[in-house]
Amino acid sequence: MVEDSGVRSLYISHNGMLEGLGRSQVLSYLRGLARRGMTIDLLSYELADASRDAIDELRGSLEGSGVHWTPLVRHRDTRLVVKVQESAYGALRALGKALAHRPDIVHGRSYLPTAVADVVATIVPRARLLFDCRGLLGDENVDAGHWTNDRLEYRLVKQYERRAFRRAEGVVFLTHALERWAREHDWVTARTEVAVIPCCVDLDEFRFDADARARVRAELGIAERLVLVYSGSLGSWYREAEIAQLAGIAKKRAGRPIAFLLLTPSPPAELTRMLRAEGLADDEIVVRKLRPSQMPAYLSAGDLGISFIKSCFSKKASSPTKVAEYLACGLPVVLNGDIGDQADLAAERETCVVVSRFDEEGALEAAVDRGLALASRPLAQRVAEGRAVADARFGLERVGVTRYAALYERLLRSR
Repeated sequence: MVEDSGVRSLYISHNGMLEGLGRSQVLSYLRGLARRGMTIDLLSYELADASRDAIDELRGSLEGSGVHWTPLVRHRDTRLVVKVQESAYGALRALGKALAHRPDIVHGRSYLPTAVADVVATIVPRARLLFDCRGLLGDENVDAGHWTNDRLEYRLVKQYERRAFRRAEGVVFLTHALERWAREHDWVTARTEVAVIPCCVDLDEFRFDADARARVRAELGIAERLVLVYSGSLGSWYREAEIAQLAGIAKKRAGRPIAFLLLTPSPPAELTRMLRAEGLADDEIVVRKLRPSQMPAYLSAGDLGISFIKSCFSKKASSPTKVAEYLACGLPVVLNGDIGDQADLAAERETCVVVSRFDEEGALEAAVDRGLALASRPLAQRVAEGRAVADARFGLERVGVTRYAALYERLLRSR
């Protein structure tokens, strides 16, 4: 372990700490590492419209934590020239931090931050470069229909991707599926220190709350209903048609009134249209856009979580955060198994229903029947089983922080 080690890491993230993913993932990991005696210099790209009050509040909450935060600016403009400019400025700030504090590890979260970290680790003596691969950026944009294979952005990302995997002394994958593929295709070398760390969940933050369940269900007018929940983004590679079909089947088979609780920052019109087409009435569809702090309360109000993602090459690298959050709040989950390592969750029969193929006749009906059976069990039993699986497979401390700390230690030994 690395307790009281005096290790210093320069961590660079393109996700802002004022956003949901930054708070629930990045900061949770970094606070955990700091509790183990490490000092973290954190540079994150915050949206340009982030308020000064929010920045000051977060900076105050980090005082004395061992995490020293420098917010940079990220614009919503996704043009390559804008991202290059942001990265160049980030490289200058990161290099200044590194020369002042001499980090042992320069940790880049995804591609652009790793390109910045690469510059720093090349200049700072004995610094180790860690590429935290959060997904296959170029292939994700192609699979989502945003880019084509001949587009300049795609070719540049793939070119740097090859360098990042070969240059980095350490690599983090979200899934064993991508790690196996990377080894088979020689993306990593024999000297590369590798860790597989799925998207984890802070079980202290995401936990079932009986009082919140009663309050939210009463406020939404769904107190006596069976509540299906979908949380997170929509569009691109999310299977909205199958989500709606599952809800329609559940309405027919539940034997009691249902509600579909849609918790999303995305425009919901297309999914709500599909839900109506599958037979759900307007008063059975509830849509909310939440602050990150509200999510555990609303998940506590649900009975069955849904996570359906389109099958494509880039999703070999995917570890959906929503699955861990559902389980931590006591929700059984219906999901598809051809995404990342999700097929492994078929072993968790008391908490997870894994759909192997959507084109197989009766597959969704069978999944609904199994999901409804799991959702109808005593609430205390359901919650205990969900949290146990969340802790064992996705627990922030048990899985995430422990594996990051072990990887840091191996990187330092290899210098």
